[in-house]
Amino acid sequence: SINYLGKLLIYKDNDSATFNIDINLSKNESIIQIKKPFYGNVLKIKVDQEKNLIFLPTEYSESFYVPDEINRNFKYWLKQCLLSRSFNIDKTIENIDFYFTCKTLNNKTDYLIKYQDISINGFLYKKR
Repeated sequence: SINYLGKLLIYKDNDSATFNIDINLSKNESIIQIKKPFYGNVLKIKVDQEKNLIFLPTEYSESFYVPDEINRNFKYWLKQCLLSRSFNIDKTIENIDFYFTCKTLNNKTDYLIKYQDISINGFLYKKR
């Protein structure tokens, strides 16, 4: 498995919040942990091969809809984002615009995800 640490900034409805992110990327099951200092885990997402995303919310997170195509493909997209120099998805899924782009330079991966009225951007470093 490969571990990544970084930051993410979420924009929604002219409001923003900053979080730490920890990704454990492995062959069969990957885990994304979104954390806030002094709160701990805010959201944990399990990304299984050939399965839907599994959201393990806490009292600080809200549920939201994820279309089937994103559920089916997110593990592949996440791997492509983290293991290649650049990656880009720009498509409409169930009448919802979805944009996911990554660029890696000098062991730092910058990413941007836009979905509905939510924009998530940040960076990740491979943990040594």
